[in-house]
Amino acid sequence: MARFEGSLARTLDFGDTPTPGPIHADGRAGLRLAAPGGLLHGPDKYKVLEKRRRQAQIKARHALGLIDMMEGR
Repeated sequence: MARFEGSLARTLDFGDTPTPGPIHADGRAGLRLAAPGGLLHGPDKYKVLEKRRRQAQIKARHALGLIDMMEGR
């Protein structure tokens, strides 16, 4: 079996310079965070999550059925 010398990890350089975030009053750069838009709150949260789970299962079963049909099973 062949041995590998060094790390197999590679660094990617796309030649881009990172865009700086907003600068605070004390001069340090801050992070740009995404707004929490997809958070669920309240008592109906679990109903929404259950519905999403069921819909995802239906879509997955449908996709698997199409794959089986294409393979001729």
